[in-house]
Amino acid sequence: MSVAIRIFTGQISDVDLKLIRTFRAVADSGGFSLAEVELRMSKSAISKQISDLETRLDVQLCHRGRSGFALTVEGQVIYDASTRLFGEIEGFRSQLNALKREPIGALFIGCIDTLITSQRTVIIDILGRFSKAYPKVDLNIIVASAAEIDQSVANRRLQIGFSAERGKVHGTKSLPMFSEAGYLYCSDRHPLFHVDDAELTVDRLNAERFARHAYSEVELHDEYNAHLSASATGQFTEGIAMLILTGNFVGFLPHHYAQSWVDAGKMRRLLPAEIRKTTNIRLLYHEDTQFFPLVSAFVNLASEALNGGGEPLRSIGAKLSEPS
Repeated sequence: MSVAIRIFTGQISDVDLKLIRTFRAVADSGGFSLAEVELRMSKSAISKQISDLETRLDVQLCHRGRSGFALTVEGQVIYDASTRLFGEIEGFRSQLNALKREPIGALFIGCIDTLITSQRTVIIDILGRFSKAYPKVDLNIIVASAAEIDQSVANRRLQIGFSAERGKVHGTKSLPMFSEAGYLYCSDRHPLFHVDDAELTVDRLNAERFARHAYSEVELHDEYNAHLSASATGQFTEGIAMLILTGNFVGFLPHHYAQSWVDAGKMRRLLPAEIRKTTNIRLLYHEDTQFFPLVSAFVNLASEALNGGGEPLRSIGAKLSEPS
């Protein structure tokens, strides 16, 4: 989109970068009030910095008032440009750090929720290897939805993402990690909990209220011998579990995540031999990895972990099987 912005002829200073970071935090938070906690600043101080930046750039960056917060067209252009700017700055810093014996810097890693309960996950091992090899690198773990992680890696707001396979993401590469099995569950409060297996049918399940993951299109497809119709959604698996535990919904959960409730008699798998969901977990990173030594190091450590400590990324070809 072409936007008429007056020519900016000034030098970009540290103060400008500070103001732009404040602006990005407000935009990411969706408003001044929500940004107060993240920035540890008062709303008035944040507002002054945004006004100073608008004066500096000679554009209005956002609308604020009773109608709510929203970026202007110019503000969106500045936000997108700053994403590229900070990506290049981080790349430059990473290259400088690569010249040192002990690299320093920060690595921002996104991860979908509930993976920690998987007995097959190698993510803890990868994080352990990396943090031991690079003790002066700050690791920042952000839990988010698969869609948010994919977009953030593509925009270079995250350097590494552990997310569910959802097809190719432009500008990124991926490394397959492992697969996890998911099943349809109900809670002990649900009418189906005490129904005999012999009386359960797919048609009967299709009539139940279904809570689906908002980012999972496959849950709406006829890939599991079911025609489930969603009447509730959740961005995270924990939200789906909460809806299931109300006794009013059925929903898909990873086998490893739901097992503690099953063992406690609080949940039940429904027709596991017929209805099963497989989720492939991948490591996502930007295709410009060669400009970010810390990212290259992380990805290579991940490939070595998947291969049992042997081969680096360039020869990786492993694809782990599903957990039982």
